[in-house]
Amino acid sequence: MIVAIHADAGPGIGLGHAIRCCGLALAMAQRNMIPIILNAAGDGLRPLLNQYRLTDAVCQGESASIVQAARAAGAAMLVVDSYRLDRPALAALAHGLKLVWFDDTAEQPMIADAIINGSPAALSLPYALPAGILGLLGPKYQVVRPGLTARPRRGPLRRLLVTYGGSDPKGVGKVLAGILPAAITTDFVVGPFAEIPANLPPHAHVHKAPKDMPTLIAGADLAISAGGQTLFELAAAQVPTIAIGIGADQKPTLETLDRAGALVFAGWADDPALADHLRAHLGVLIADEGQRLALAARAHALIDGGGGERIAAALEMLLA
Repeated sequence: MIVAIHADAGPGIGLGHAIRCCGLALAMAQRNMIPIILNAAGDGLRPLLNQYRLTDAVCQGESASIVQAARAAGAAMLVVDSYRLDRPALAALAHGLKLVWFDDTAEQPMIADAIINGSPAALSLPYALPAGILGLLGPKYQVVRPGLTARPRRGPLRRLLVTYGGSDPKGVGKVLAGILPAAITTDFVVGPFAEIPANLPPHAHVHKAPKDMPTLIAGADLAISAGGQTLFELAAAQVPTIAIGIGADQKPTLETLDRAGALVFAGWADDPALADHLRAHLGVLIADEGQRLALAARAHALIDGGGGERIAAALEMLLA
């Protein structure tokens, strides 16, 4: 059974949508489903797809082209991860295909066969799904990229991971580059659609669009991360994390994880005091192994890394 999957990606959007769709695609392939990625981002997305050996079909980033590409691929189901597209219009065009949406806010029309929201915040959002729509809601359905291994980070803090998304629309990279402690080795990840900050200190190891994020995550004793998809991957790998907010769509997740004691929230990218907050939180966590271990354990209890397999199994039943 062929499943077409489309995710927004590119400058100003980043890769978070595409990464979780790749994770779902790989879980589907394990169940003998055939995923096809509908690629509207062109060469900017292809290195990620090549890394996971996923097949793509070129399309434009508008509804008619996406549905046309899905039908041309022979798909029985279309999975869409986009804030831009008009859901009723796409649903009308996709008549006859099973339609699945990734949703992060519960604010869009629920016109689909299934709605996915793997955020811990999903269970508190005002979902009122009409009869016949499958809801895959809550952290047990959070998709993360493959290759992550959970382990407690015991002992002194030796390595810091800094990551803030595939693009940098708010210019937060230079803020993060300016607060890195000299005594800690830092892996500084710059997304494919972002510029390397000019003020990076010499002890920071720059990783531009790295092909192996799981290895960087595995080596981290502490992370600073934006509130997107990587935040869930750090939780699945049991890495204690200081989080920053980039976009309003991240607010429910950041607030929920902060209340659960599963991360330390430092503030928003446009907060003039963000650098001061980051320095203060870094100082506390570098010195407090117990707090780092507690943060990581609570995060991993919410995000265990098995969401992709659970979603794939549910969608396979939907196609039966």
